[in-house]
Amino acid sequence: MAQGEKNGRPEGRVDRRVRRSRRTIVEAFDRLIMTRPLEEITVSAVAREADVDRKTFYQHFGTIDGLLDAIAEGFVTELLDEVELAMAADAASGEASRPLRAFFVILAEHLNENLLLRQRYCEHVPPEIMFDHLSRPLVRQVVCRGFVREGLPDEELEMLLAFWLGGLFSLYRWWLLSDRRIPVEEVAGRACQLVESGVSPLLRDAGGAVAR
Repeated sequence: MAQGEKNGRPEGRVDRRVRRSRRTIVEAFDRLIMTRPLEEITVSAVAREADVDRKTFYQHFGTIDGLLDAIAEGFVTELLDEVELAMAADAASGEASRPLRAFFVILAEHLNENLLLRQRYCEHVPPEIMFDHLSRPLVRQVVCRGFVREGLPDEELEMLLAFWLGGLFSLYRWWLLSDRRIPVEEVAGRACQLVESGVSPLLRDAGGAVAR
């Protein structure tokens, strides 16, 4: 068998078929989540919407939970890939790299894409389920890509990331479910400022002065 072939077929062609099949199933799930809550979406419903058999769904994702994992993984990967590109561009131009700022700017851009779909996810997927699926790949990739300082004890790192991600998730979920009169870019700017400087600038001490 020639190099680059698998089961008699070029590997690239097989990979394209797999990616196309997975994308078709994800797009079918997106259409369903636009109109119904997560608990009403079954493997059979997704397979029917995607025009594939259930065996194909099981081969790619196993369960609806596995499908949500794949969707979250793809979203986080795309987001952080763009953050790294922005940081590399800053480094090439001699500017100081600000990964947090890049993260919030790019996140705002992603939320503005397919805005109605993002809103339906917030409406139709319970928040604890959405947070669980998004936080796992985000924590793993933030650590693996070296976005956090080395040497932090695991428990401290987990605590800090849980605190940060919990606030981040709640903030953007609030924005998506609001009337969105506040531009997402402004929300992103405020969020970045809060993460960088904490909430102390917003607080007052017992004498009425702004806490430092």
